[in-house]
Amino acid sequence: MSNAGTPSRSAAPTLFDLAARSLTHADVFAPSDDQRAVLGQVRQLLADEDRRTAVVMVAGAAGTGKSALALTLLGEAVRAGYRVRHATGSQAFTTALRKTVGHGSRATQKLFQYFGTATDIESDGLDVLVCDDAHQLRATSNTRYTPASRRSDRTQAAQLLETARVVVFLLDEDQAIRPGQIGTRDYLVTAAQASGATVHCAELTSQHRHRSAHYDSWVRRLLGLDAPPRKPTPWNREQPVPRFELRVVDSPGELEQLLRAKSELGASARITAGLCWPWSDARPGNPLVEDIVIGDWQRPWCVKGQRVVNGLPPSPLWAIDPAGAGQVGCVYSAQGFEYDYGGVILGPDLVWREDRWVTDLAAIRDDALDGAAAADVDLWVRRTYRVLLTRATAGTVLYSTDAETRALLHDLIAA
Repeated sequence: MSNAGTPSRSAAPTLFDLAARSLTHADVFAPSDDQRAVLGQVRQLLADEDRRTAVVMVAGAAGTGKSALALTLLGEAVRAGYRVRHATGSQAFTTALRKTVGHGSRATQKLFQYFGTATDIESDGLDVLVCDDAHQLRATSNTRYTPASRRSDRTQAAQLLETARVVVFLLDEDQAIRPGQIGTRDYLVTAAQASGATVHCAELTSQHRHRSAHYDSWVRRLLGLDAPPRKPTPWNREQPVPRFELRVVDSPGELEQLLRAKSELGASARITAGLCWPWSDARPGNPLVEDIVIGDWQRPWCVKGQRVVNGLPPSPLWAIDPAGAGQVGCVYSAQGFEYDYGGVILGPDLVWREDRWVTDLAAIRDDALDGAAAADVDLWVRRTYRVLLTRATAGTVLYSTDAETRALLHDLIAA
């Protein structure tokens, strides 16, 4: 990953910068044709005097602009005076939106809800509810903190569907990576029809994140996520400029060095890894524990939890706060975000053996996967790495702790 000719991109506005501006200005996100089609559909439904609930189902792969579209819809509705909310199942993404877009304004912060809290809105209390990352929907909105008086047997989908006359679901089924995430297109269409809503389906295909339109499909094939699975193919470097940079390295130190060079040129860069090491709680006044140990290379995870510790950002802000660059992120702090360059450490939980991927359940340190069926964990682990591999806009550096896996990656990604 050469430094030569790589321009500084530090001045480029982030998704969150644009989201804040979109609440008061039109055409901030410069939508593509497929995004414009969805915007037109929602406008038409809002203008329709028929009070019957309408659902717009929008599917799209990583980088196709689902979140940008969701925030564009929110901005349009706010500027037009509609009653609107944006909801996700991601604590990190919602927290980041509240902290950045909603900074200093309680009214703006209330625009951003979790799926569970959006269901508190009275029936038909909104004109529009925009549900981003709808693949994270769960069976019900009950949690271990929900008091008995507020528990409900109604599905989370049914509760969301009754909050607004137009409900927009945006999803990527291959980003459902943990038990209980059930938001597939079929499930949501069935739920919408059961509620009496009309359903309109759309798909986003234009690539907005990666400099290569083919990068996400290459990652899917690499990780065996196509149906049926196909063998990984070599990465084609002969692409029109500007192209997406992809490198494989033989040590985490080399990975870190390459990303540091990009950061020195003004690009944003982050390192992520599979959850194969313990994640210690951060203690004020003490340095972060360097949980990730690979040979003589040791680094800490990002701060666990919602609070700033020793001037370092909490997990939900790790991807967008400059102070997060010195820590390693996991899928919980990276999903939904993007940065210029990403380093991805494939841990011992996913290794290549002869002609297939093998998931080592014993190497996983994520309590959320405890007790899950092996076949499900295998799928979720491969999907998790797809999420990590598709966060970068300009380039990715790959390192595997396993020698045979590194050999595969070197064969596929020739220097």
